Amino acid sequence: MTNATLINKTHIDLFLRYPPRDIEITVYGVTRETYEAISRRPGSFDAFMRGLDLLQDAGIKVRLKAMAIRSNLHEIPEITIFSRSRTKDYYRFDPFLHLRMDHDLVRNDEIRTERLTPEEIVLLEKSDDERAKALRKNCHEYILPGFSPETGNHLFFCGAGDSNFVISPEGMFRLCESLCHPDCICDVKKISVQDAWQHFIPTVMAMRSDCKDYLGTCHVCPIINLCMWCPAHAALETGSLDSQVEYFCQVAHARAAALGYKK
Repeated sequence: MTNATLINKTHIDLFLRYPPRDIEITVYGVTRETYEAISRRPGSFDAFMRGLDLLQDAGIKVRLKAMAIRSNLHEIPEITIFSRSRTKDYYRFDPFLHLRMDHDLVRNDEIRTERLTPEEIVLLEKSDDERAKALRKNCHEYILPGFSPETGNHLFFCGAGDSNFVISPEGMFRLCESLCHPDCICDVKKISVQDAWQHFIPTVMAMRSDCKDYLGTCHVCPIINLCMWCPAHAALETGSLDSQVEYFCQVAHARAAALGYKK
C-alpha cells in the first residue's frame, strides 16, 4: 500500500524479481492543485505520476483506490475515470477516513473535518453503479455466517487473522491493518510468528464482550454490513473494542434507507 511517490528503478527491479501479490496505490487527486492540497508536499503530484508510470511501464500489476474526503470530493468522478482507465484489475473508493493509531488529538480533529456527512456518502455511492451493487450484495448477512448474535457475545465477526496478518515496522503482529488495540497485538521479537499465528490469533478471535450497550446495539444490528463498525475501528474511535460509534451508525442507516433495506 503506497502513494507511489517514492517508487524508483530499484523498487522496479525488486518487484520484477519478486512479484508482489498486490500493489495498491492511493490517488489523492488527478490535478496538481487537489493532490498537493491533500499531501501538503509541493512536487508530490509529479512524483505520484512518475512512480505510477514506472510501475505500469514495467508491466507490474497495480490496483488504484481513493479516499473520498472533503478536499477531493469535487474531483471523485475524475479520479474514478482516471483510475479505471489505468487499471482494469481493481479500483475502489472509500468514504471512511479512520482516526490515527497514535490517537493524536489535534490530527484526529483535523481528520474529522475531512469526513463526509452520511448524506454526502450516500449520494456519492449512488452515483457509482459498482459501489451501489456491492452494497446491495449480501447487506443483510454477516460477513462470517458461523458468527452471529446467536453464538453468544463474541467481539469479532470479520475475517481478521483468517488468511493473513500484518507485522508493523516495529515488529508488532496484528490480525489486520487497523487492529492495534494493546490486547490484540503481540511482539514477534518475543514470540515466533508461528506461535502468533497458531495460538495468539485464536485467543484474540475468541474475545468476548460484557458491555450491555454493545450487546444491545452493534452486536445485534441487522445492517452491520452497511456499517464500518468492527472492534478495530471502534478502538480507533473510542479506545474501546466494544463501543458504539455514532458516526458509523448514522452512515449505516443512511445507506439502508437509500437501498430500501427493510429491517
